[in-house]
Amino acid sequence: MNKTVNTSGLLTANVVMHTISACMAGVWISELVSTSGGMTPLAWFETILAVIAISVGLTVCTYIALRHIPTLPPAQRRTAKIAFVTAYAVLAFILAIAAASVLAASAGEHAHMEHGATEMKSAIESRRRAAASIQNRVSALTDCEDTGRAMSTQEGATGAFSREGGDVGRVAITLANIASACSTARQAIYASRAQLARLFARADRVLIEMRRAIDSDMSRHEKLVAVRRYADEFQRIMRGVNDALAVEAMQSVSDAIRKDWHAAGLPPSAANAITQNFDGLADTLVEGIDDIAALKSQPLPSVPVVSNVAYLALYPDATMGALAIGAIIELIPLGGILLGMSIMEKGMNGNRAPAEPGDAPRKPRAPRARSTARRGRPPKA
Repeated sequence: MNKTVNTSGLLTANVVMHTISACMAGVWISELVSTSGGMTPLAWFETILAVIAISVGLTVCTYIALRHIPTLPPAQRRTAKIAFVTAYAVLAFILAIAAASVLAASAGEHAHMEHGATEMKSAIESRRRAAASIQNRVSALTDCEDTGRAMSTQEGATGAFSREGGDVGRVAITLANIASACSTARQAIYASRAQLARLFARADRVLIEMRRAIDSDMSRHEKLVAVRRYADEFQRIMRGVNDALAVEAMQSVSDAIRKDWHAAGLPPSAANAITQNFDGLADTLVEGIDDIAALKSQPLPSVPVVSNVAYLALYPDATMGALAIGAIIELIPLGGILLGMSIMEKGMNGNRAPAEPGDAPRKPRAPRARSTARRGRPPKA
């Protein structure tokens, strides 16, 4: 019995899905060919040709898979099926990424701006903590200055710290220099405190304006341009904050205090007295200063220009739905192709199946020899 398999319904459904996939890819291509934002006639021409080529190519692949691959011999059919499914899966993956990037463009841009604003707020807070940590060293610098001036006065008056070497003037000058270095570092902190207050206030205003731009009803392009402008302004402010942090002053005064005073030629008693009185202060001044220096060398947060495809990898939480929809758009045609190929293969196997034993033709009987005698009544006697 001859069975006719009709896969026109599957072919029509796949043509519709291929058209949708090609349109999604066309939006992606339009963003690639129009980097300036406007579509020129040449860009429109390239995009339309790409959409037509993708939709026609996918439709032809579907037609070949449904009409020709099932008719091959079993050995060739298996090889052709594996090659077709592998090639189509790779192409479907690329088109799924393109479709997901188009669908996730708005959500990805919003997540990108929110991430940038969060990073900027974190950068301000970390630098505020660094500035407070440096300003808390003012008391230590005051103690350093007072101790140095008191020891210098005592040394100049009585020679209490250089009695072994007799070098009264040199030790007194050294102690006065230590006190002067601590006073200079303290003045540097006072100067940076006012500058940091102004810079942090400007940074807070920039973040407020950025938040207003993110939550506004502007178009996507205008909103992204405004946010990037605020991000550039924020980077300029943060560079000023990094310069205002008095890290170098703390390191300089600590190095000035913790010299090898024995190698510098001071009497042993004076060198020991300076080491005993100032080493603890030097350690206090540079405690945690390496972390602040590393903070200054870190790249500043911004809102860089990235592609729509990058949003899928950078912000999967915001683009998961778009990825799922893009995968569905490409997996439905592949599932239809596999289903159609299975139906066609079963139909071909049904057409080639042997007839049942009850339906086997019987052998024709041999014709009986025809008698030449005349039939009828016997002749009368």
